[in-house]
Amino acid sequence: MSRYRGYGADGLLPASALAILLALASAGCQPGEGSPASGGISSSPAARTASVPAPAGARTYAAFCGSPPGCPGGGVPAALRRPMHLPHLAAGTRCPISPPARKVDPNEGAALGPGPIYLVSLFSHTAVMPFVQPSRTGLFGGSSWGGQVLKWIGAPSYHGPVLVRGRKLTGRDGLGFGAGKIPLAEMDVPPFGAHMNPGGWQLWAGYARLRSPGCYGLQVDGTTFSEVIIFRACLSSPPTQQTGRCKSA
Repeated sequence: MSRYRGYGADGLLPASALAILLALASAGCQPGEGSPASGGISSSPAARTASVPAPAGARTYAAFCGSPPGCPGGGVPAALRRPMHLPHLAAGTRCPISPPARKVDPNEGAALGPGPIYLVSLFSHTAVMPFVQPSRTGLFGGSSWGGQVLKWIGAPSYHGPVLVRGRKLTGRDGLGFGAGKIPLAEMDVPPFGAHMNPGGWQLWAGYARLRSPGCYGLQVDGTTFSEVIIFRACLSSPPTQQTGRCKSA
């Protein structure tokens, strides 16, 4: 069973499903030859779908950890809802991805971001995310949103609440969370809401939900920090399978 706590269809992620996804992800990723290098908007089938519901909901800890007594009521403090400071990029602009992943805890994989909350790079040491499109009977079935696993670690120096939001930097397509048919608009993680490894690092996981390749940003806010992680998303090859490879342009 995975040690990482996370989101499911309407919030909580079934441990069995997350374990399968993390196992598949551990195979490693090397972006395919000819994979997109910029943040341009894709003409993929998912991106062409009309009248797609935007990410909505969340704003409560219950979407992350369920109901009491194991989960506190309410959501992150209002002070964490700082203005978004993700950049806006023109279509075709090269994606200014975050610096390469590095080891910040010997018990976990290489991680992206300045910290104290880090995004574990599942596929490579670069900030590239091959994402899958919805399959009719499999992952994200019935949704217009594709996605990929997000795996987070938090430094022992911080145990406060965490708010994660994001968007595409080169177009109107949004960025959501969770495994539901309509993604959640944000991740609200309560204080001490994650599992911990032997070194005292917090561990949690879920899904990023997106509809087209390009350049995306995540803003992670806590009581003492606000950080940005920028990654490039590419379609998995093949698009509905977790291969960890980018589809060629």
